[in-house]
Amino acid sequence: MRYKVLILEDEIHAQQTLAGYLGEHADFELVGIANGIGEVQDMVDRLQPDLVFSDVMLPPYTSFDWLQTLYHFSFEIIFTTSFEEYAIKAFRMAAVDYLLKPIDKTEFEKALDKFRQKKKSGEETGNLVQLINNLKEKTNQTRIALPTMTGFLFVAIKDIVRCESDNTYTTFYMSDKRKLVVSKTLKDCEQLLQDYRFFRVHNSHLINLEFITEYIKGEGGLVKMVDGSHVDVSRRRKEEFLKVIR
Repeated sequence: MRYKVLILEDEIHAQQTLAGYLGEHADFELVGIANGIGEVQDMVDRLQPDLVFSDVMLPPYTSFDWLQTLYHFSFEIIFTTSFEEYAIKAFRMAAVDYLLKPIDKTEFEKALDKFRQKKKSGEETGNLVQLINNLKEKTNQTRIALPTMTGFLFVAIKDIVRCESDNTYTTFYMSDKRKLVVSKTLKDCEQLLQDYRFFRVHNSHLINLEFITEYIKGEGGLVKMVDGSHVDVSRRRKEEFLKVIR
C-alpha cells in the first residue's frame, strides 16, 4: 500500500524537513505542498491525500479555521506546531497526533507508525472530528478521548464525577454510574482536566468540584460526592482545596 501525503506548511525549512523524512519511506508519496489556507482545499480535492501534515499557525489564520469548514474528513492529519499550550491540550484531549517543532526524526517515525496501524485496523477519523467539535463547543460540552482496549471512548467532561489512580491506570467514575478504566496515569488526567474545575485532593484522587455535596472537617478532611462516594483530602492539599471551594 502506498499512501499519498500533502504538506500544509508556510516555513521552507519545515517543508524540507518533512519532505526529507518522507523520502526515506517507500510506502509514502509526497503529492504536494500547500503554503497556506488559500490553496489547501483545492489541493485536497484534486490530490485526495491519505495523510496531511499541517502546521497550526498559518498567519493570518490557523489550520483550525480551515478544518472547521469541512463536513467530513477523507484523510488523517498530523499537526506540526511550536509549543502552543492551548493547541497541545486540544490535541491530547481528542487523541490527535502532533509533532513539536523542530521536528524530531524519532517522533516523526512514531507518528508514521501510528498512522499505518490506524489504516490497517480500519479505524475511522473520529478523533479529528472530535477535535473540531471541541474547538466549536462550549467548555461544558467538551469531550475527552479515553483510550480503551479497542480504541477510544469519547465522554463529556461535565459527566466525569471523579478519577481514581491505580498505578499506570485510572478509573473514571461517571455521573451515570459507569466506571471506565483507562491506560492513563492520574497525572496525565490532571493535566488534561485542570482547566475544567477538577482538583487533585489526594495522590490517588482527582475530583470534579461541580459534584461535591459536602466537605467534612478533619486532619485533611473528607469530601462527599454526588454519587455517594467519600474521598479523603490529604493534609498537604487541604489548605489549597479550601481556598478553591470557598
